[in-house]
Amino acid sequence: MDKYELSPWQIEYMKHFDDDLYIACTGIGAGKTRVLAIWLIMQCIQKPGIRGIVIAQTYQALMNVLFRELEIVCAQFNITYKFNRSEKRFAFPNGSVLMGYSSENPTGILGLSEIALLAIDEAAYCSEEIYNYAKDRMRGSKYESKVRLISSPNSLGVISNWFSALCKKNPEKIIKASSLDNWFSRKSYKEELKERYVEGSNLYRQQVLGEILDMDAASQIVFRDDFILQKRMNAGNHYFGYDASGIGADNDVFITIDDYGVIDLFKACDLKDTFQRTNIIDEKYRKFGIKAGYADGTGGYSNGIIDVCKKMNIAIEGLNFASKAEDDKMYPNVRTEMYMELANEIKHGFWVPEEIQIEILAQQMTVNGKGQVQLVPKDLVKKTLGHSPDMTDALALAVYAKNHYGEISKESEIAKAKDVADRYMKYFQMFN
Repeated sequence: MDKYELSPWQIEYMKHFDDDLYIACTGIGAGKTRVLAIWLIMQCIQKPGIRGIVIAQTYQALMNVLFRELEIVCAQFNITYKFNRSEKRFAFPNGSVLMGYSSENPTGILGLSEIALLAIDEAAYCSEEIYNYAKDRMRGSKYESKVRLISSPNSLGVISNWFSALCKKNPEKIIKASSLDNWFSRKSYKEELKERYVEGSNLYRQQVLGEILDMDAASQIVFRDDFILQKRMNAGNHYFGYDASGIGADNDVFITIDDYGVIDLFKACDLKDTFQRTNIIDEKYRKFGIKAGYADGTGGYSNGIIDVCKKMNIAIEGLNFASKAEDDKMYPNVRTEMYMELANEIKHGFWVPEEIQIEILAQQMTVNGKGQVQLVPKDLVKKTLGHSPDMTDALALAVYAKNHYGEISKESEIAKAKDVADRYMKYFQMFN
């Protein structure tokens, strides 16, 4: 298979073709699944009748990632195979077969025997239970057993992880590679990784550089050194974020920003009703010539305020923090997405007052079981600060409004059109 161009770390990986155990601990997108597919196919071709187990975190990942890579490699080298999707079996004319399983169903492999190959994709996110079950099936084969584990690390935000522990126990059996080591990745993609995972953070070290971190904690989304000292304001368009106080909350917070930073911070703990709140929003809206803004619509506390503001022709929309993120492959919810957009703005010089900086520094991120970046629960942030991060929520909403202004404008125009239609309908009904 020398006609397939491999990166240096993939070449080194293939040099360990016959090792009993070999682990690739890499950043995301480093090419680990492709080289695993090549290794599996070569084992199957060279050893007639060999039986192997291939495992992914979910059946979707198994079918769309791991088996897809097997198909790509076979097609490239004109290798004959049969793929039974319903049975999740990948078979070759010489009797060799690869059987697919999901970490979600560890007991599904208990009846297997005569297994010589075990390969787990994104092993750090699969259960230790299925790894142990699969290892126990590796007996009775005429071929020597071989285990291949590939994964980005998962040592942030967890108490323990069997994959990280195995790597530390077998340092001579590991090859490491970063996402930046993939020769075939676009330069723009590598720059995107630096922004998404916040270059220099623990999360960046784990997910991009492929480092196994000796810690059981999440990583800050920004660091003290990320904040600039010079205040820049009143440049470009203006946007706002509004966090309404709910039950047990301290403050209503209204923050106005421009393209370069915060230009106005208003907070109050004594606002009594919707009338007071909407008057303040209207005053700020007109004073700064604001384009649009988002309000926290998670708990429903701002719904009445939003409705009144729309009747006052204020471009405002509610945003449920638990709703689906635009980049739902990267983030599990819009709360995480808007906070990571805020972190990116700060990394590029967006100015934030020091009293808000304290709240931002308390925000941490980790990686969930789907490999998505996720903020730690808000309740944990409250415990760290001693109060709710109302200012940071409002600021993140304002930044999200700046970056998604077109969506708010469209929604507002639809709302205006509906309001006009409703009024005409009521007028028509009066005379019929």
